[in-house]
Amino acid sequence: MFPNKRIEEFYRLYERLLNFSDLSWWIIDLEDDPNIFYCNNTMCKIFSLDASVIHHSVSETCPIAGDYNTNVAMQSLVKAKQIFNEYHQLRRGEIEEYSNSFPYFNSKSEETLYFSSRARALVKDQSGNAILLFGIIEPETISNELYKRAKTDSLTGINNRREFDFQLEFLINLALRKKTPLSLIICDIDHFKQYNDKLGHYAGDECLIQVARSISNTCVRSTDIPCRYGGEEFSIIVYGDEMSAFNLAEAIRAEVYNMAIPHPAKDNYPVTLSVGFCTLIPDSETKPKRLIEQADAALFKAKHNGRNNCVRFQEEVVSK
Repeated sequence: MFPNKRIEEFYRLYERLLNFSDLSWWIIDLEDDPNIFYCNNTMCKIFSLDASVIHHSVSETCPIAGDYNTNVAMQSLVKAKQIFNEYHQLRRGEIEEYSNSFPYFNSKSEETLYFSSRARALVKDQSGNAILLFGIIEPETISNELYKRAKTDSLTGINNRREFDFQLEFLINLALRKKTPLSLIICDIDHFKQYNDKLGHYAGDECLIQVARSISNTCVRSTDIPCRYGGEEFSIIVYGDEMSAFNLAEAIRAEVYNMAIPHPAKDNYPVTLSVGFCTLIPDSETKPKRLIEQADAALFKAKHNGRNNCVRFQEEVVSK
């Protein structure tokens, strides 16, 4: 027996008419149960939903929940709020159609997919408020390769500064909601200007590529996000506690040292990194600037202490 008689008629109709391989669709009864959505098999397959049932929880598994679902990464809080507001405008009958685009991280395939979503009211009450909402989700025509290019540093191949800014803001808000620690590591190649002056910019670029590759290979967890912060500086956002950040920071420092890239201005002593990091549990006042300034202050102290060491914000941890 179909759980919702009001939805059943539309569900059976769309099941026959909209049976396309890449088209997902969903229906919500806002009057009877606004936390339940019904969807087709295509949506279950694409978004890793339980295909043995036709209704699912909006708050727990729905990809159209946007920034309020931890598997969906919105481009900014401003956009997330705009989408949230437009969704409620559709519910109140103030707009005829709601639309947005979003990336979706599939944790099973570890792949980010890109979609566009549209929704309209199927049934309204006498006041114009939506009773039944119907929506479709389609794959974006823009390729995954173009999205990767937009967030990748062209020289080193790791995340660029733009992606760093986005990920840091997103993870601050995620950690705020989950009440979990968030850490930031900032690394700087020691005496890099002298390296460039001695060997030239081409050799300097090769050094940056090798260091970036070492950092990326050391960040084995999906929650460790390596980025090129700028010039010879690299940053790693760590969705984890102080010990996780310290262990990763020290591993990065040691791996770069062990590569033994000879520094011509330092009697061919290996190229080294100075590393600063900080950890906090975000509150409602936490901004990216706070973590950046704390990690940067720790990095400055690492430089002052002789370089090639890791320093936690306000407390030094020497690792030579």
